[in-house]
Amino acid sequence: MTVEPNTKIVALPTIQKHIRERGFDHMQKLANYVAKMAGVETVQALIRGNNAVQVGASMEKRQEQAKTAYIARTNIDRDANYLLVDDVWTTGSSMMSACETLRAAGCKKIDIAVIAKSE
Repeated sequence: MTVEPNTKIVALPTIQKHIRERGFDHMQKLANYVAKMAGVETVQALIRGNNAVQVGASMEKRQEQAKTAYIARTNIDRDANYLLVDDVWTTGSSMMSACETLRAAGCKKIDIAVIAKSE
């Protein structure tokens, strides 16, 4: 896997309920794996702004929940390239909200990677 040297891998934060159920944060494990393959670091540039469960929610509900889903941390490197990683693209609301949050925090270059697309 090839990425720019100044790339930071960011997992879209998992809600605490799902971390407790699984006993681990599956997205952080995935981000760590991608970063190791690419030879770059993972950073927790985003934190959860809410703990809304999106599984089974309508598109309208998901879009509404996504508006407050993420908060950018204060240690954003404005010169870095951020690669956001998520497991499933259903409506795109989560990923779009995460991108908007990082842009508002000053990120100039954001790429995305998604493992699967829901039908």
